[in-house]
Amino acid sequence: MEPVPVQSFYPSFFLQFAFGFFPQIYQRKWGRIFTALGVFTFLRLPYLSGLPMVGSYQLVGLFFGAILGIWSREVILVLLGRNETSLPKQSEQILTDWMIRNPTGKSIQPIWYSTYFGFVLFLFILTVLCFFQYQGLGLVTGLGIQEYLYFPSLSSREAMGLSCKILVPTSFVILYLFSEERSMPTPSKDSLSEQIRFGIFLGLGINLLVMTIQSLWSLDFFSEGTLESVRAGRSTGLLQDSGSASWILPVLSLLWITKLITNWRKSKERFSLVLAIFSFLYVTWLGLKQGKAFWVVWTISNAIGIIHITTDLWIISITKKRITRVVLYLLIPVLGFLTLYGLSFLQKDWGLVELSRRTMTAFPVWKSDPYLALKRMDLVRAELLTICMEGIKNNLWLGNGIGSFPLAMLDPFRIGSKTSSELIDFPPNSYLWLVHDLGIFGAVVFLFYIGVFLWERGLWKQASLLLIPLFFGVQFQNSDGAFLCFYLILLGEKGTGYSQSFDKFRKTIWFSPLLLILSVGLPLNYALFYSQRFWDFGIGSEYRKTQLKEYQTAVTLPPRPPNYEYEFHGKVWEWKLSEFGSARSGRIFLETTNKSPVVELLFLNSDRTTIKQELFSEVGQGYVWSGECPKGATYIRLKSRSKLEFRLPRSGFDGNNRIQF
Repeated sequence: MEPVPVQSFYPSFFLQFAFGFFPQIYQRKWGRIFTALGVFTFLRLPYLSGLPMVGSYQLVGLFFGAILGIWSREVILVLLGRNETSLPKQSEQILTDWMIRNPTGKSIQPIWYSTYFGFVLFLFILTVLCFFQYQGLGLVTGLGIQEYLYFPSLSSREAMGLSCKILVPTSFVILYLFSEERSMPTPSKDSLSEQIRFGIFLGLGINLLVMTIQSLWSLDFFSEGTLESVRAGRSTGLLQDSGSASWILPVLSLLWITKLITNWRKSKERFSLVLAIFSFLYVTWLGLKQGKAFWVVWTISNAIGIIHITTDLWIISITKKRITRVVLYLLIPVLGFLTLYGLSFLQKDWGLVELSRRTMTAFPVWKSDPYLALKRMDLVRAELLTICMEGIKNNLWLGNGIGSFPLAMLDPFRIGSKTSSELIDFPPNSYLWLVHDLGIFGAVVFLFYIGVFLWERGLWKQASLLLIPLFFGVQFQNSDGAFLCFYLILLGEKGTGYSQSFDKFRKTIWFSPLLLILSVGLPLNYALFYSQRFWDFGIGSEYRKTQLKEYQTAVTLPPRPPNYEYEFHGKVWEWKLSEFGSARSGRIFLETTNKSPVVELLFLNSDRTTIKQELFSEVGQGYVWSGECPKGATYIRLKSRSKLEFRLPRSGFDGNNRIQF
């Protein structure tokens, strides 16, 4: 959806594709490890390779390669008769080893009974709704998909690209995890969750190394594409920006330290304990160049972890242990406030010190004016919260469309609060994003699938890791955050294991069909109600005329100085004809260097029925047609056999964007 330079896009795309595809072809285990490693190291590769911006195409190559590699491997194995014949002879050792590395599954459920099926269907429906919302019904006017000016300075392609920033990472991550589980032998000796976690830990190690270099040497080291992070004095590693690093770094580090503590408690091996303590101190030091989200996640999680470990080691009685934990939990906010109060007096340029100062200025007015306190804590998030609440009130039940919040901030016709920041961001946290974009109904559907996954895998405790991070921004908007969130929700420590209660219901006759009906019915009903708002958008050149008060030009790039020419890309275009008789006869000149075997002009009546068809003539610098519009013509449609990129002067359209000759 986002137009990017081809010469810059393809090198990073094919490198990501190879990193995901070939390990998957070789073996499941290494495919999972390389994919997880690539998620936390390749994110800004498109920007580093020369792209002017980082958009929804961040890790498209990696996930596309991994998904295609998974299904190619499984199809080839089936075509070779893996399920029907014995292994090849010893003389075919390479093929034999490959089949041994990728054993077949013993049993697998129908695809429509998978818990992923409904989720994938819902995301597909959201994509279709997103397409109609930003592209209108223009696709019914021809084989090509027209472009429009969704706003006077923003094309429909760019508008949908803003939504794709969150839709693409979410969809690709879900589809990837779905593909991994569908191709995994059941039961399996190798754990999908453990192998992905191993790749995640490798990515964490590389990011820790890069963050160390950035902290000790220069923040400019591998920092291209991190927007305001360097200017804010924050290290990002190879993650998207300091916003991502501030919650991904503590969460991944907590998983790593938890793994070391678990190994120590099982084996009593002191090396694991020493490494855990060193990791805690090391990450705490790196946190000095992180945002305030890091300190909230890091301090609260570590405080809870230390309370659990110490009470487990020193208190035997279960009753005393629970009472002691509750008392210590109540002390955490008090100790935290005292710590922030002391740090507020330090003269250091650290994120934690800045958080302490803001907290002290916000605390006195917290009871009397909570919004003022929030503004003193974080002005940008307070403004985002106001804009978000205004959007929620406008479309409470069905939402404004997935990824619509950045577009609302750019909407020149929106009536409401504005932001003082130049950054185009998402709502302050993921829960507000759900209600703003999907409404109450859509949020219920989304959380329904999450609840089914948690119930199926028995991961209620594991999901608690996401409670704190999801209060700090929309973590699904970047591929690294989406991958980590859905890995924790959908896999966690238990991988694909079922909970006993879910497995008990699964064996009944009625449970799976009922779950299927809900998984399909809920998103279809959401789509049915949501699509009602599209009927007044119009099609073709009338798309969004009611909202913009003018006809559409189907233009890709709006006119810019010094020539003030519209630039059109594609194969099919439609324009509304001017109503003035003097403007309905004359000459149309398409300035282009492209070549097409046929360029034709169709005259349509008010019902969009063709009443006359003529051809353009090729001239030195493009194509030309001259003549007069037939009686009854309301629209004209231009069709090219091959893709064209041509220009028309701004004077070719009247004040309402109707074409004139």
